[in-house]
Amino acid sequence: MSFAVIGAGNTGQAIACYLTLQGKKVKLYSGCPKKVEVLSHRGLELKGMYSARLSIEASINIEEVIKDAEFIIITTTSFGHKPIFKQLKPFLQSNQTIAIFPGYWGAVECKEILGPIIDEKNITIAETSAMPFVSKADNVGTVYINKIKNNVQISVMPTPMNLSISKTFLEAFPQLIPANNIFETSLNNTNVVIHTPITLFNASRIDASEEFKFYGHGVSPLTVTYIEKLDKERKDIADLFKVQTKDILTILNEFYGTNYSSLYDALPGLFPDAMAPTTLNQRYITEDIPYGLVPISELGRKVGIKTPYTDSIIETASLLINRDFRTEGVNFNGITKEGIASLGGLTQYS
Repeated sequence: MSFAVIGAGNTGQAIACYLTLQGKKVKLYSGCPKKVEVLSHRGLELKGMYSARLSIEASINIEEVIKDAEFIIITTTSFGHKPIFKQLKPFLQSNQTIAIFPGYWGAVECKEILGPIIDEKNITIAETSAMPFVSKADNVGTVYINKIKNNVQISVMPTPMNLSISKTFLEAFPQLIPANNIFETSLNNTNVVIHTPITLFNASRIDASEEFKFYGHGVSPLTVTYIEKLDKERKDIADLFKVQTKDILTILNEFYGTNYSSLYDALPGLFPDAMAPTTLNQRYITEDIPYGLVPISELGRKVGIKTPYTDSIIETASLLINRDFRTEGVNFNGITKEGIASLGGLTQYS
C-alpha cells in the first residue's frame, strides 16, 4: 500500500510520520524547495503520542510524488484545494483514491475540476470531517502529535463504478468511520462554528497582536451562547438533508473521549494551552468562513432556511477584513436544490 501526502504543514508532516511508522510507503509533496531539502536530508523527529526519528521521502515534483500511489491524501488549506486538484489532474492514474483531510466541501470542488476523468480512470474522491490528529510541526524537522481523535467521519463522492472507500485505507486510519455522504463529513466539521466567533469577538486583541489563551481567556458565556446558536443553524441544514449529526459538545466529547457537561467548560478543558492567533489574516477567518460558514449559509438560501447567526459572521468578517468571503467561498453557484441533494450518495465498505 503506497501513499502520497500533498502538503507538508502540520497535518501533512504528522500523517507522513504516522504512516511511515506503520511501515507504509510514503512520499510527501511540498511546494517549498527549502522545506523539501530539510525533510529529505534530516527526516522528521516525531514526538508527543509517538516517539521516533523517521526518514521521509519529500519532493517538489507532484507528478513524481503521486506516481503509482494508491492513495493521495490532501492536507493543504481549503483555499489550496482547487490549485492542487488542477495540478493533480494531468498526472492521475487509474484506480487512485484522493482523500481530503478535512473536506470543507473539497470533494465537491474536486469533482467539478476533474470532471470526466473520474469515471474514465475510476478515481475515488473522499473527504473527512476533521483532521485525525491535533498536531504541530516546527521548521527544523520536528512534528508533535498531541492528540488522536476518535470517530472522525469519512465519505466518498459516488460514481457508477464505486460507492465506497477502501477497507485497507480505513485499516491504516482506525480513527476514521464511514459516513453516509459528503454532506455528513462537511457539515460535521466543528471548527467552523467554534473558531470564527471566538476570533471575531476578540478581534481588537488579535489585531493588536496581544498574547492570550484562545479558549482559556478568549471564551465568555456570551461567546459560547453564540457558538451554540451558530451550531443550531448548522444542525438545521443537516436535518433537512437527512444528515446524521450531533451538537458540537457531543461531537467534541466523542472526538476526545471526554464527558464535559457544557461547552463553556469543554473548550478550555480540551485545549488549555492553545494560544490565540496574532493576526486576523489567519485560517480561523480565511478558511473557516468561506469554506465552512458560507456553504452553510448558501445551502440555507437554496432551501429556504434562515441562518442569521451564520450570515452575521460572514458579513461582519467580510467588512472587517475587506474581503468578499461569500464570493470567495463554496457557494454552489449553478447547482439546484435537487442537484445538491444528488451529490450525497452512500459510503460503504468495499
